Amino acid sequence: MNEELLKELEFLRRSVFQVTNLNPSIVNVKDKSEDTIKSTKEYNYYGQEVHSKLRNNEIDDKEADRLLDIKFKELRKEVKLDKPKRKTRRRKLVDRDTEVLKLGRKHEIDYHINEIEDTRLFNHNNIIVKLPSQNILNDNAKSLKYMYGNKFYNTVYYCFVSLTLSGPNIFGGTTRKVPILTTKGDINERCQEVLDNELRKVIERVPFYEDKDAEIICSKIFITITVGKWESIENWYNEPKNQRKYKKFKDFVLFLAPNKNINCMQQCVEELGGKWNQELKFEDMIPQKNIITYIPILMDIQYVNSMEDLIADYNEEMSNNDCTNIARLIKWNGHIGVIKSIKINNKNGKIQSRKMINSLGDNKKELFIDIESFSNNEKKQVPYLICWCDIDGKLDKRSGINCIEQFCDHLISLKTDLILYAWFGSGYDYQHILPFFKKKCIKDKYIIKNNMITYGELEFEYSKIILKDPFLFILTSLDRASKAFNVINKGSFPHTIIHNWEDLEKVLPNWVNSQRRMIEIKNDNKLDIKIENWFTYEDETNYKTILQKAVEYCDIDVLAMKEVWVKFKNLLEKNLEVGIDEKTFTLSQLSMKIMEASLDKKVNLYVPNLKEYGFIKNSIYGGRVIAKNGIYREDIVYADVVSLYPSAMKLLKHSYGKPKIVTSIDSSKHGIYDVTLVHKCDKEPYNYLEFVPRRTDKKLKWSWFKKHRGTYHTYDLLIAKEEGYEIECHKGIEYPEKDYIFNNFINKLYSMKDEHTNCKCKEQPCPIRMVAKIALNGGGYGKFVQKPIDKEIYIVKRDIIAGECEKLETNEFGEVCIGNRIVQKPSFYNLDGIEYDKMIIEKEDEPAYSTQCGVSILSGSRYRLYKLCKEFPGLQVIYSDTDSIFVRKNSINWEKFKKRCGNNLGELDSTIDDTKNAIIDYMLIGGPKMYAFEYIDNKGARKTKLHSKGVPSYMLSMNQFEYLLEGPSKKLAYYFEIIRRRLIGVDTSNIMKDIRQT
Repeated sequence: MNEELLKELEFLRRSVFQVTNLNPSIVNVKDKSEDTIKSTKEYNYYGQEVHSKLRNNEIDDKEADRLLDIKFKELRKEVKLDKPKRKTRRRKLVDRDTEVLKLGRKHEIDYHINEIEDTRLFNHNNIIVKLPSQNILNDNAKSLKYMYGNKFYNTVYYCFVSLTLSGPNIFGGTTRKVPILTTKGDINERCQEVLDNELRKVIERVPFYEDKDAEIICSKIFITITVGKWESIENWYNEPKNQRKYKKFKDFVLFLAPNKNINCMQQCVEELGGKWNQELKFEDMIPQKNIITYIPILMDIQYVNSMEDLIADYNEEMSNNDCTNIARLIKWNGHIGVIKSIKINNKNGKIQSRKMINSLGDNKKELFIDIESFSNNEKKQVPYLICWCDIDGKLDKRSGINCIEQFCDHLISLKTDLILYAWFGSGYDYQHILPFFKKKCIKDKYIIKNNMITYGELEFEYSKIILKDPFLFILTSLDRASKAFNVINKGSFPHTIIHNWEDLEKVLPNWVNSQRRMIEIKNDNKLDIKIENWFTYEDETNYKTILQKAVEYCDIDVLAMKEVWVKFKNLLEKNLEVGIDEKTFTLSQLSMKIMEASLDKKVNLYVPNLKEYGFIKNSIYGGRVIAKNGIYREDIVYADVVSLYPSAMKLLKHSYGKPKIVTSIDSSKHGIYDVTLVHKCDKEPYNYLEFVPRRTDKKLKWSWFKKHRGTYHTYDLLIAKEEGYEIECHKGIEYPEKDYIFNNFINKLYSMKDEHTNCKCKEQPCPIRMVAKIALNGGGYGKFVQKPIDKEIYIVKRDIIAGECEKLETNEFGEVCIGNRIVQKPSFYNLDGIEYDKMIIEKEDEPAYSTQCGVSILSGSRYRLYKLCKEFPGLQVIYSDTDSIFVRKNSINWEKFKKRCGNNLGELDSTIDDTKNAIIDYMLIGGPKMYAFEYIDNKGARKTKLHSKGVPSYMLSMNQFEYLLEGPSKKLAYYFEIIRRRLIGVDTSNIMKDIRQT
């Protein structure tokens, strides 16, 4: 036996037949499928023995296959199935055409770079990483092919690798999936080239302040393979006998070639005006000279609703809708159809105007759920309990290893439409639930942002289930929301006492409460900050298991959530005549609907097209943060603007109407302009206020400058003019009208909030004020400047869709065609590594909202704060963050400042907590979003406020800021645990976050 084959066999013995604590025992298996049996410990231990014999020439490969087959049959007989459920007649909605991919086997292996010897060094940006050689990747792929391939005639192979790089602190990044084999099973010659390009993208994300000087390692090499064969189908749709010839979609009409007695290609040739001749190629039988062939993006014809759901090779003719001279075909699973016509949606000239608002919500059955889990040895969150209640407060639960699957099966068995609510379910609960629902649904769609499932819609044979998150409306913890809405108090639970399944059955003699304290340890020029947990014990004797106590806690959570949500919805309907329908799933959406309903009939807010948006977005400048680092042992005054954004919406005029292109500025109108600003002074004036933004080297800066060219809104240019800049206009867009167009919206909400601030309502604190505050903070203005969707994320079957997309031909820029647009070819990333991939499609979409209104509100907010600051000549700001300022007291007239402060909309408010006109006497500033201070409250007590972005508040102290400000070489290192959302499950990670002065 040659050395290469020995190497492959050793790989198979160690990696293919690997046994971990995730492998089930045959006694726990509940089905007889091939994949399940071959995943058991018993089968894999036996597989290792067989391949050891094969390596030692004790048996040949045929005998090895025979022994494994015998073992498989023996184990299959040992499986004890549950009693079959009573069969019921079912109506089949659709035939899922992905079922015609006959899967042979699928497998995955992963290992650390330290586990292999054949490596190569990769260098980018002076960061050197040791990687597996291409030879070792090819060998692994060939071994997997040897093990799982050649089961079918015309077998297809989907084999991919992805690499994960890790730094010593918080950095981590994973490449997209790169094919090692072609779908025919040959080595992909471009694998290393593509993989290196992906590695460069990952390395360029390494934070300069954390890992540039540290070692970056390849912590995970993950290879997946899926082997199968596509089988032909008669038709795409389960149509009746007298089925239709054409199917109308959202923006195109498709000829289905439905006659089962005639070859579908012949039907298409004749539909295109050609003459069938089986001796000729398809393109030679039709009059059209250009052919564009599409396939469904999600590899399932049932998911096709519009042209946007179809993908094709790159083609320059894609952007038109010509279906006469161009043969446009959809080809999938051995069937073919012809696109007869395409409707091009002209999105130019869209407007936002007054819209009637839905005063009633949905009448679907609502369930409120909460999942409890523990972190296992592999840092994975393992659910052990799920509790839920309905709108009447009826409670139910499932617990144990299969609790989530049992819950999902139960909901599907109800055969009724449902809306599920889970507090922060978008980032946690739904990530546990989704894989079980997805396996059994007919059709699904999600809205995913920052790996959070903000909305989900799953269709089953008899029902539809919607996933929504109340947190995305109320934007606070369930504990705080419960107090604000005066509902049942949310409990607390010591989650860290559970480490495994056995702990759940333990009975603690006295119940415990979790406590924590911070530990600070100096280490050279670094201060390490860690948290130590401990428990205190209650006096009363406890007789309940940990699981029983967890159920009590979880029940209270779902009841509290239900009461908060019901009260929130009822108050919205009663006070604002607003219902939350199925498609509304965030506060900003809700606020935008309230705002649109409040617009005057004459106001039309123009929505820019993509080209116009490209110009307008350059005038969007983020939150203004000014930080003068240092230690301040003097009197400091704090003030923020009461509801800054709402005040800018109400107290300033904003533009509307269709814009026109200009080359000069009309001071009587509002617009957005490309200008050059030149300051009249050659150096920074003494009293210069840093309110004029600019971008240089992709960084936002607020400091003084002599000259700069940029894009600005009218309100920013008013600031620039007052600060001494001369303005030269190159081009711009101006709007014909301006007015106080948001007054109805702000008046409605602000008066409601004001009326119930010190009201005599029966419930205190008054929940009506909370509802008004929530809607006001949502404001709608966030939606105005919301970036058009430039990234669509799908959860798809592992390897298969990635493999089919790899076949697409691209242009030199790696672009393909989706619908009638040219976009980058989709990227794929491993999710759970077993069932699903994450597919990302990057594209440029049209804006949905009046972007310039958002720009006007943002720049108007700066203008409002600027004008307030200008009332105090010589004012010295040491820290400022969007709507707040910290000012040296000796730089202002304190008595005048106090008189100018109040609690009315748009006024400065110098209150800290409950202390009006509070004076800070000690302040530490380490950089943007990083400060601490002390003040004396109205009761004479010394209070401390600490803030450092990205660090839990309970880990901060004044001592840390003092240490940090001793010198530029000093740094803080925070050690804590974070949740990593994976869309399919949740992990925890221990990280170290380094902080220096910035």
